[in-house]
Amino acid sequence: MTVSYINGQGQRVRPFQPEVPAYSIPQDTTWNDPNNRRLRVITIGAGFSGILMAYQVQKQCQNMDHVVYEKSGDIGGTWLTNRYPNAGCDIPSHAYTYRFALYPDWPRYFSYAADIWEYLDKVCNAFDLRKYMQFHTEVIESRWVEDKGQWNVRLRRQLPGHEPVEFDDYCHVLLNACGWPDTPGLHQRFKGRVVHTASWPDNYKPEQWKDERVAVIGSGASSVQAVAGMQPRTGHLDVFVRTGVWFGVLAGNTGTPTKVYSESECTEFKTNPTALVDHAKSIEAEVNGMWGAFYRDSVAQKGASNFFRQRTASIIKDERLAQGFTPEFGFGCRRITPGDPYMEAIQQSNVDVHFTAVASCTEDGVVGADGVERKVDTIVCATGFDNTYRPQFATIGRNGVDLRDKWEKSPEAYLGLAVPEMPNYLTFIGPSWPIQNGSVMAPLHSVSEYAIQLLKKMQNENIRSWVPRQQVTDQFNEHVQEWVKHTVWSDDCRSWYRNNETGRVNAIWPGSSLHYQQVIERPRYEDFEIRYFESNPWAHLGMGWTALDRAGGKKADVSPHLCLDNIDPIWFKAIGGDLNMLEWQRYKANTKSQNKAGEADT
Repeated sequence: MTVSYINGQGQRVRPFQPEVPAYSIPQDTTWNDPNNRRLRVITIGAGFSGILMAYQVQKQCQNMDHVVYEKSGDIGGTWLTNRYPNAGCDIPSHAYTYRFALYPDWPRYFSYAADIWEYLDKVCNAFDLRKYMQFHTEVIESRWVEDKGQWNVRLRRQLPGHEPVEFDDYCHVLLNACGWPDTPGLHQRFKGRVVHTASWPDNYKPEQWKDERVAVIGSGASSVQAVAGMQPRTGHLDVFVRTGVWFGVLAGNTGTPTKVYSESECTEFKTNPTALVDHAKSIEAEVNGMWGAFYRDSVAQKGASNFFRQRTASIIKDERLAQGFTPEFGFGCRRITPGDPYMEAIQQSNVDVHFTAVASCTEDGVVGADGVERKVDTIVCATGFDNTYRPQFATIGRNGVDLRDKWEKSPEAYLGLAVPEMPNYLTFIGPSWPIQNGSVMAPLHSVSEYAIQLLKKMQNENIRSWVPRQQVTDQFNEHVQEWVKHTVWSDDCRSWYRNNETGRVNAIWPGSSLHYQQVIERPRYEDFEIRYFESNPWAHLGMGWTALDRAGGKKADVSPHLCLDNIDPIWFKAIGGDLNMLEWQRYKANTKSQNKAGEADT
């Protein structure tokens, strides 16, 4: 219907209507063909997550450029830089592996940093993943460009012995961060050595600290490991503990030197893959089996609290120390720490434990919140990482929103992996992510699969941008905060799970690790605002061709719906068919298909 009106002269006229370009169907578009569009993906950081993305893109994607920028000189992330005494993982080795690269040669049940780095190195070598990586390169700014549907990324490369060089790249971004504690005078006034467990210097070894007075700040996992490793070979240790911890046992880990795998066990894992998988599954079941203990007032919570309180008291004989390390908050409010060697170390004559925060530093010492100065030669900051989630560089999204500002007071993400106003942006281990329960490896893999689905959808549908809706994200975080009230994380404890100024819990997923994996198994596209390059979002249907149609019946299967797998055995039995033959032919057909896929991969 055409709308018109009568003007002042009594004439019927039509209102001005701007010309709209006629919609034209792209002639060369093929349904679900990655060759429709070439994508470029940037991953920041070559730690566990970056290596995983390099593998996934190589394995599952076509017509896609992928580069991994890493500020250090090699792969490994935490496990390259964390080389403090006794640095290791409190998750059993066989639960700390990629699902596609179970590792029969773990030397011990709980591995040290060097063992974990060696594993990652073997993964990169086996799949030739370093070819996607550029080292000594850090991101200094990322900025969303709306009309191009891309991120412009500013980088700085600092090769050893060369001047820094800045350059630009573009595409999608993932983040990584590390920080120092906020201690007045730490770098400005203190004249001694300051080291962080996250970047332990190669030249700080037992021969350097054997006659020193060393202050260790912190009581988390890195402190527990470092104190136990340094105590026997240090002149004196002053350990500053602001908040007590729960010393627990995690899948058999008490923090003591652990089970070493024998050569025969490793050989069995290599020659019997089922044994390798079964061993990993049994460990994973134990690691994730404590979930019920994290709910307030549950039988499991009360039982765990009583058991580990009594266990700690049986090891720490000093009454003052025992009282300081008996938390009033519930078991699990802070990350559970296996710490038998630490409990033994703090009772030795060359160790003083101060249950106080560090208020400031002088030229030659540390001043506690109790007002007492302790003279030290070296300060070890065992304070973990920057847990604000804010990127260390400007990340400017849609409408000029800087993620550093957006997350200044309260970091909130969509399902722990995406952020409103940050289009085409995913992060591993973001706010409200399942960091609290067992190994992170399975959830990390789920995030990578989620990312691959989004990338393939962008290719197939020529999507300019996708971004989670703010309202949906707000409602998700409302659910998270309400859920927290029913758990031990609502207790009053200082923890990197929460903002210790506001008390708000930022790090916890509202469910188990398995719960998270199932929730993000398929993207909920209804939660996203999606924009397309074409004016008509159905343009990706093209002229109706699939890749199989274009290949033709002689080169491709144009009737994939007709196959042995689709025959229901109940029907086949009812008509007198040979079920054994059906299963055998299915097996042969699937084996042939898998062999073809393997040949394509190689």
